[in-house]
Order: sequence, then C-alpha cells, then structure tokens
Amino acid sequence: MHFGFIKNVASKDSRIVAGLDVGSSKVCALVGEVPLSGRRGNEKANAGINIIGLGTSQSKGIKKGVVINIEQTVESIREAVEKAGEMASVDIRTVNIGVTGGHISCIPSHGVIAVKEKEIGMKEVDMAIEAAKAVAIPFDREILHVVPSEFIVNGQGGITDPRGMVGVRLEVKVNIITGAASSIQNLIKCCQKAGLEVTDVVFQPLAAADAVLTHDEKDLGVALVDIGGGTTDIAVFQEGQMSHFSVLAVGGGNFTNDVAIGLRLPFQEAEQLKKEYGCTMLSLINTGEEMKIGHAGGKTGKDMPRTHLVEILQPRAEELFKLIKEEITGKGYHRLINSGVVLTGGAVLMEGMDIMAENVLELPVRTGHPAGVTGIQDIGSPAYAAGIGLALREADAFAEEERANGESLIHGIKSKVSGWFRS
Repeated sequence: MHFGFIKNVASKDSRIVAGLDVGSSKVCALVGEVPLSGRRGNEKANAGINIIGLGTSQSKGIKKGVVINIEQTVESIREAVEKAGEMASVDIRTVNIGVTGGHISCIPSHGVIAVKEKEIGMKEVDMAIEAAKAVAIPFDREILHVVPSEFIVNGQGGITDPRGMVGVRLEVKVNIITGAASSIQNLIKCCQKAGLEVTDVVFQPLAAADAVLTHDEKDLGVALVDIGGGTTDIAVFQEGQMSHFSVLAVGGGNFTNDVAIGLRLPFQEAEQLKKEYGCTMLSLINTGEEMKIGHAGGKTGKDMPRTHLVEILQPRAEELFKLIKEEITGKGYHRLINSGVVLTGGAVLMEGMDIMAENVLELPVRTGHPAGVTGIQDIGSPAYAAGIGLALREADAFAEEERANGESLIHGIKSKVSGWFRS
C-alpha cells in the first residue's frame, strides 16, 4: 500500500494534509500545507495552515449524511479530489473524512483505574479511557470518538487534565460517539473506489469546531451550529470538551426545495437563486427590489419581486432556529453557553441568518469563519469550515504521534483505519 501525496515535493519543514467533506449538497476536498515547526504544545490548531488546493463538486449520492448511491458518490468524490489535486499540484491519496447524520449517537460511560506509580501520566490517562470504553457496543455500531468530559482524582472532580497530579485512584467520565457501521463503511468504500486511503473518520461538528471556535469559547461554553445541505449539527462545548450534540434532519437543501416548489423552478436554478438573492428577513430588503428567474435552458427569463423569494425563505429559517432553540433550551444548555452561539456551514451565508438566529435563540450569535487560514481567496468562508477542520485534524494527529513515540506515518494510518472497513 502506498501512502503519499507528492508530485511537486513539499518543503521538508512542512507537511501536506487533506480533508474531504462529503456533504448532501456538495463534496469539498481541501489540501493544506502546515509548517511542522508551527504545531507544538497547545498552540491554536489552525496556526500557520496554508490552503493550496480546493475542489468542489455537486454531491449526487448522499442524502441526510448517508450514502444512497455508491457510484454517484464515488464520481462526486473523484471530481472534487482531482480539482483540489490539480490546483495544489499534488497527488492526493490519503484523506480525513467527516461523517454526520441521524445515525450518530452518544453513549456516556465511566472508567476507573488504580494508579500504581502515584503520579498520573499519559499512560494512566490512556488506561482510564480504555476502561471507560469497555461497554457493550451494539454489533452494528462503530466507535468514532471517545471524548473525556471530566477526570476525578481520589474523589476530586472537575479536573480537565490530571497529568502530573498525585493520587491512587483515577476516574474518567466520557462520551462515546458512535455511528452506524454500514453508513461509515459505505463512505470509506466510496473513498477507496475513488483511489483514496482514509486516515481517520471524524464526527463533522468536531472538525468544524477545530476550524472556527476559540479555546476561550470552548472553555466558557458555546454552541456550534453547523448548517449543511441535508442536516444541521448542534454541538455544545463546556470546559474545552463537547458535552452534548444532536443532528437535525433539516439543512440548506430544505430552503432550496421550498424555493423550487414555491416558484416552480428546477432545483439547480432554485439553488442559484437562493445564493444570489437569498435573504431570511423581509425587513432587510427594499420592497422594490427585483430578481430575474427562469433563464435556465435558454428560456426567456422574467423579473419578479425579491420579496416573493424572501417570503419563502423566512418561514423556513424561523422554523429551523426554533428547532435549534428547542434543542438548546429544552435541555438547559442555554444557561451554560456563556459565549453564545456560533453559526457555520454554507447555508449561513444567506443574508439575515445571523440576525434571525439572535432574534429566535435570544442568545449572542456570530458567524464562524475559519480563523488564521491563508492561501486561496475566500477560503475563510463558513462553507469550508468542516473541510479545513478535517485537514487540521490530520496534521494534529501526525504531529502528536511523532511527539509521542516517533512511529511512522504508515503505521499510524494502518492502526487508525484497520477497524473501519472489512472487505
């Protein structure tokens, strides 16, 4: 098995990484160059990343985050990866991929170990987390992540990092994020058929959070809302870790579908109209504004008041944010998110989405743009947050593995992906 990207050899002081965001509306492949010397300690995750390749394609075989047509998905992945590779002048063969959808679920667990050396180190932390993973997982589920929420040393809780502490008993509370094995394996199979090796499978909100959230926001409490084409992911962070998530089966595609039905337009034309003239609040537009519709296929178009479009989009936006509010406030998380709500994903680019969110959620809201990213023009768009986060995660995993034990990249890749797909 060959791993590598390089056609034009990168500097020995940098590493080439790639992320693949396979969404319901688009497939996005990103190639980044990360200085190896710039990823040390607790520095911000996206410090110094330079995006050198970007490729997108229409997603044809994914619905609500799940593969529904293998060949169409493979075609979309291949097209996006080839575009990104050509732009970056590299041959992309390994990627991190993101996964979301209604099949993702969470299992809380608890692990306990006796500390033999009295001082707690990374070995003991790993052992405690392994003990927490020893729960019954249904045969049709795969573990995506084990996220520690709290460590307890000799009965003292609220500890985020117990390394260096002295104690004889170490406990950890974790959230085990799992997904449907068939959905994950089908996505990996699509990547393999497109000529790619998968280094890791990441729950998409965690990747987006790496790109758009600050450490302070995660510590103080924040809700990340990633509005994609087919789903909306909500992730609540407290004390640096994700404490709750949910996936709503509503996304930007629902807005487009409403426009297509309401204005009797083909879906693709409705999507273009939404991007060009879309707004979610009538109060933000002039009543005399007009837009041109019906130009697809060489037809003679006509002018229509922009208010017709906004009157379709506004109720859908209100409904979506009411669902989000119900999810956040219904479980009491609104009292814990002191930093408010961060919106990201392609759908938040519609005019008025942030204002509508503030009005409905009654919380501070900002639009999450990937921070500290250089390279391609407009790469700081919320639409690319998940893809950038996936590339960052690959770089972080490589750097961490090198620091921990100096093992080779190939060994790391094999160990990560070995359990994901069984041919």
